[in-house]
Amino acid sequence: MKLLRFFMPRIEYILFAAIFWGIAAMGPIMLNSDGDLPRHLLVGGLIRASRKVGLVDIFSFRTTGFDSIPHEWLSQVIFSISYDLLGLSGVVLLSALIVTLAWSLIFHDAFRRSGSLLISLILTGLGVSASLIHILPRPHLFSYLLIPIWIMILERLSDKPTAWRFLPLVMVLWVNMHGMFIFGIAIWGMYLVGDLLEIPIKDWSQNTKIRSMLAGGLFSLIATLLSPSGFKIWGAIASLGGNAYIKSHVVEYQSANFQFPETWPFIILLLLLLAGFARTQNKTPWKYVFLLTAFAGLAIYSSRMLPIFAILATPIAAKLLSTWLKEDLPNNPLQKLDERVTPLSQSSNGFIWLVAIFAIVTFLFQSGVPIDLKNKGNTFDTKFFPVNAVTWLESHPQSGHVFNEFDWGGYLLLKLWPQYQIFMDGHTHIYGEALTREYEQVITLQDNWQNTLNKYQVTWAIVRTNSRITQALEENNWQILYKDETAVILRHP
Repeated sequence: MKLLRFFMPRIEYILFAAIFWGIAAMGPIMLNSDGDLPRHLLVGGLIRASRKVGLVDIFSFRTTGFDSIPHEWLSQVIFSISYDLLGLSGVVLLSALIVTLAWSLIFHDAFRRSGSLLISLILTGLGVSASLIHILPRPHLFSYLLIPIWIMILERLSDKPTAWRFLPLVMVLWVNMHGMFIFGIAIWGMYLVGDLLEIPIKDWSQNTKIRSMLAGGLFSLIATLLSPSGFKIWGAIASLGGNAYIKSHVVEYQSANFQFPETWPFIILLLLLLAGFARTQNKTPWKYVFLLTAFAGLAIYSSRMLPIFAILATPIAAKLLSTWLKEDLPNNPLQKLDERVTPLSQSSNGFIWLVAIFAIVTFLFQSGVPIDLKNKGNTFDTKFFPVNAVTWLESHPQSGHVFNEFDWGGYLLLKLWPQYQIFMDGHTHIYGEALTREYEQVITLQDNWQNTLNKYQVTWAIVRTNSRITQALEENNWQILYKDETAVILRHP
């Protein structure tokens, strides 16, 4: 019987295995939905080779010497290591592992709060579905993992005030991994204000939890300065987050189209929360009201915030839904099934199956066997990136400055650096509004677009085939050197 229980997987492990396999199978989609990954891989590799984090940009001839504010350098190093070990499949494997670890923590938090295995499973599945809209192999994935860890520490302060010491430790990691560390500070602030509102003013100075919260927050703020950029990191993130022009021109900063099915899990999760708030008799703590109100608003405003909302909302929604059902329908079928299934699942182990799934996927990737539905494998798609055009460039080098498509800048750097510098890529926090506007001026053929190319002495271009800029360059007597279905390379006469 003990042997059977050892091999019998817990129900949540089946969900975790499905999440891991599902994300791993999304590899070709993740790799070819965004142009930032190649630059992250290059920068991570350069940091490892030089053992130094660069503080100024060296990749664009327009921004050479500009502050680069390396707020993702540690994530870039980790992604670079995975790339060296297993190529792009290593990047996909790492991404799947991070996402699975994050949602396993969120599930356990939901289960702890709700006491319901089935509701926690359902809400976790819904939360994962809501987060898929922005699951990409980029440093922000580490924030998806660090946010639930941060929340768990804040929750632990009620029982163990000394746990505040873990907050600055997590923040030291976070500030070097991704710019969303600012959300950690914001979440801490909401917890602090929420707890203060729950306690009489006369007891504030004597409350152990409040003192722990203040200590954890103060040292965490100090920890945000422990990065290569120091205090400059706050200014860079504030300038990017507050720039309406850049946010309006980057798709992930814009609001999601809620007519599309991929946004419906978010809508369902939001509706369940509203129903839970309306039906439960107990008052919801202020800290949770602040969290859900603030991040629901951000999720509606920006599609990249949908996963953050799902991460924060899932455990709270599980608690609300469980309480609602127990109060209104004390003998509901779900609760009865829960009472039968939970003891059986918790008495099992089966963790070995998670290890086995990880080992199987790793072996398949190492063997070059694709697991995605279209059997493409983890490669850069020739329809999204200028793969063949760059291969041509490697044997037909071009002199002078280049104008390139925004989404291709990172790929050009990964494959052609240091022979070439680029015009622009997705790191808009380096370029700022003025230089981003110059790119838009050229790519959309605004007035005096040729003057911008002349200003930077651009002598050749790699742009999308059949695009407006391609047609305009041809009309201005630029010579086509190479052309395929995706990219065309032209040279100034």
